[in-house]
Amino acid sequence: MDKKQRLLELLNTLFDRNGIEAKGPELMFYCPFCDHHKRKLQVNCDTQQWHCWVCDAKGRSIFVLAKKLKAPKQIYSELGDILGLKQTYDTNDTLKTIGRLPKQFQFLLDTSDGIMRNQALKYLESRGISKYDIIRYNIGFCVDGEYGGRIIVPSYDADGNLNYFVGRSIYEGKMKYKNPPVSKNIIVFESNVNWNLPIILCEGVFDAIAIKRNAIPLLGKTVSEMLMSRLVSERVRDVVIALDPDALSTAVSISQRLMRYGIKVRNTNLENGDPSDLGYKTMLTKIDEAQPLDSYSLILQKIASGSI
Repeated sequence: MDKKQRLLELLNTLFDRNGIEAKGPELMFYCPFCDHHKRKLQVNCDTQQWHCWVCDAKGRSIFVLAKKLKAPKQIYSELGDILGLKQTYDTNDTLKTIGRLPKQFQFLLDTSDGIMRNQALKYLESRGISKYDIIRYNIGFCVDGEYGGRIIVPSYDADGNLNYFVGRSIYEGKMKYKNPPVSKNIIVFESNVNWNLPIILCEGVFDAIAIKRNAIPLLGKTVSEMLMSRLVSERVRDVVIALDPDALSTAVSISQRLMRYGIKVRNTNLENGDPSDLGYKTMLTKIDEAQPLDSYSLILQKIASGSI
């Protein structure tokens, strides 16, 4: 039984009425969201995208569709096996979403001169972030409230909906970052990503903005399952890993995982600082000089990182 047949059999357990195979990688089901009398919900086995041609319900992950259909826990591991992806089941994590920016949020370039605004602009400039970047990423700040004294960097998904934001303090003595208590199983800055170009993975939002070239911040050192799924389903062929100097072993682990899917991986050498410290021009040179990993060079990096 091939992937398409296995996926059809599994998804049929979640729908009231059975779906059928269609052309190419497509499956067709009766839509549970509009209950149309014909099979109008299309599921692509390769890209994971699903879309109802009647009510316009849609998504980019079959895992999300399964969750909307209230799939039992064991379905997710079976689904992961079929799609060749790992997926964990955590209702508290994946169902919590962010609704809006803090009500005290002010766009940095919309406000008159003020002490905090000037301090925020000075801090961003020190991280290699220009006024053009501020506009592109809708960067703002909060003077007071829960996120008072912080620069706010929003993230939007491919449909332009807010999916996260980062709050960075510009004052000493305060906790450096305060972020909303919602799922990180997202693609940060997804609205700015071009999947047809090389993807650069870095740690933080300021690193990604400073790189200025199709960069996705991981919000740490872990690739989310949603991001891994998209890298595979979009058939991304070239990924550059630009993690901080202290994360070599993590970079090696991510590289190995991506290479299993036939993705070309290049690791940058950032011994002298993180991307926002090094600056745009230096990072461009580092990215351009990075060479694709093969089995031998991956082993050498494992040895260097202490992984083996």
